[in-house]
Amino acid sequence: MSAETGRTSVFVTHSMDEAVFLGSRVIVLTARPGRVALDVDVDLPRTGLEPDELRGLPRYAALRAEIGHAVRTAA
Repeated sequence: MSAETGRTSVFVTHSMDEAVFLGSRVIVLTARPGRVALDVDVDLPRTGLEPDELRGLPRYAALRAEIGHAVRTAA
């Protein structure tokens, strides 16, 4: 939920990079029947960093790896 507007937006993507970069929370679903395989908060700083700096953070890489593993094993 956006602290500024009080609204929640849901994005659906197949890109781990996009999910970590844009999301505050990432949920990975299994194949049919769709069940939650991973539900993780994206605890990255959202202010004061350029996009390349954000993508260079060790936590960013760790989140991408965790999500990637969940996607591969959720099939």
